[in-house]
Amino acid sequence: MIHFGLESYIPYVLYCMGLVAFLLSVLWRPIVGIYYLIPLIPLQTLRYHMIGLPLGQSVVDITLLGVVLGLAMGQGSIIQRTPWNLLLAVYAGFTFVSLCMGSSYLHASLPFSLSDPRLSDWKNYMVMPAILFVVAAAVKERQDMKVVVLLMCAATLMLDRSFWDTVSGRDFSSFSYDLRDEGGMGYAGVNGLAVFEAQISAFLVALASGEKTRLRKLGYIGLAVFSALCLMYSLSREGYLALLVGCLFLGLAKERKLLIGLAIFACTWTSLVPGAVKQRVLMTYDQSEGKLDHSAQVRVDLWEEAQQIFESSPLIGVGFDTYAYTEHVHNYKDSHNIYVKILTETGIVGVLLFLCLLGKGFATGFRLFRRARDPFLSSLGLGLAAWVVCAAIANFFGDRWTFLQVNGYMWVIAGMVVRGLMLEESRSPAAAEDQVADKAALDRFEAEPVAAI
Repeated sequence: MIHFGLESYIPYVLYCMGLVAFLLSVLWRPIVGIYYLIPLIPLQTLRYHMIGLPLGQSVVDITLLGVVLGLAMGQGSIIQRTPWNLLLAVYAGFTFVSLCMGSSYLHASLPFSLSDPRLSDWKNYMVMPAILFVVAAAVKERQDMKVVVLLMCAATLMLDRSFWDTVSGRDFSSFSYDLRDEGGMGYAGVNGLAVFEAQISAFLVALASGEKTRLRKLGYIGLAVFSALCLMYSLSREGYLALLVGCLFLGLAKERKLLIGLAIFACTWTSLVPGAVKQRVLMTYDQSEGKLDHSAQVRVDLWEEAQQIFESSPLIGVGFDTYAYTEHVHNYKDSHNIYVKILTETGIVGVLLFLCLLGKGFATGFRLFRRARDPFLSSLGLGLAAWVVCAAIANFFGDRWTFLQVNGYMWVIAGMVVRGLMLEESRSPAAAEDQVADKAALDRFEAEPVAAI
């Protein structure tokens, strides 16, 4: 539509599609709302188009509400029994109590007003775990999962194409901050874009590892390569490291060929990448002057300052979502390390709960990978585990966890993995009954000659 001069109609088309998706989710099939929402999750700038329309800024919340209403009217179970239930309930309760404690730390009123930005931040953060339950309830069969994955791929392709159209004409022979661009990620920034590209690349490689159809396998690999290429031109060191560790995990878990590729790349990368990428990586530490570059040094300064805040309340922290509302060195509003941020805001208890979330995501995905007889479900589980590995690494260098456009797909995949485990378990009793029946038939067959004698 943009290339045909119809860009001004995009907000109204998206808005009308949202209304239709909401009604169809309530009155027909709840999964329609999921289908509508999937392409919008990473494309933050696309959602910007609807902000000026009534409730346009709440399109994600309203769509999820439509799915929930549809599930309720269909007498389906909205909250599935998953390995996440207890942990997420405890985490939601703890973070809300911590949010209230943070109001005291900030000398502000309790966060009970809808206009309170901190309450809004907490709600937006909790929307992502809610996506897990909604997807697990609405996505019933593996065919539904394949449609969701296809829509994820389409949205990723749109994001990559938009970014590539912006940066492909730039000169990457030497590094400059002007070369960097956040693409369709909006306020998540260029590092948010890079982390998403790293995570989705690892996920796509995992899907390709379990795909038997040649055309689909090539499609997954092609999109993974395109996403990795966009990552390279994002000039994000945390994104590079996240993808490398993610590929290392995939190589150890299943695809041994990746280990060979990583070894070759480690020996030849300086001759393969553009000059700007090489400079960006090597500038982290200036050996001639014996010090970190400005960006790395700022992070160290922020982490050292955060240690002092942590020491004032080590067990439960100073309160959820308080860091951005206080003054810090270099006037930054983020600690540039999610673990440091959680440690200062919610203390040791909060960090342990967060690590449990990461561990649960990895363990759930790896469990489906190891147990599923269906290659697609198995690769889906491996993809979730790889996504969590990439996220765990990337978040050492910034908050890439609380952004829906960066990490929303992880919760979508987690919901599908939960449903995949349910499908596998539902098949197990039937398989067991078949084995019992076969054994009984064999016993009768073996006993008949004896009886005849």
